[in-house]
Amino acid sequence: MSVMTDRNHDAEVAVDIEEQARIRLQHSPYRAIRRVNCRFEDGVLTLEGQVPTFHYKQLAQTAVTHIDGVCRVVNEIEVHYGP
Repeated sequence: MSVMTDRNHDAEVAVDIEEQARIRLQHSPYRAIRRVNCRFEDGVLTLEGQVPTFHYKQLAQTAVTHIDGVCRVVNEIEVHYGP
């Protein structure tokens, strides 16, 4: 397998994992986490965005756990209490 083919495969895997994470977030019964963004690189899924409480931040992280290929979840979601 060539280096270019490896990169293409890695990119496809990343897109697939990001899509799985987005689907889990968007299908959550909690509206506050449906807008959370995610990106995947080198086994790390990073969550970004804003939610109104720390509890929602935890729920978003829980929603994306146990996705094959994800070694670690980095939760960079900000808790924004105001309007």
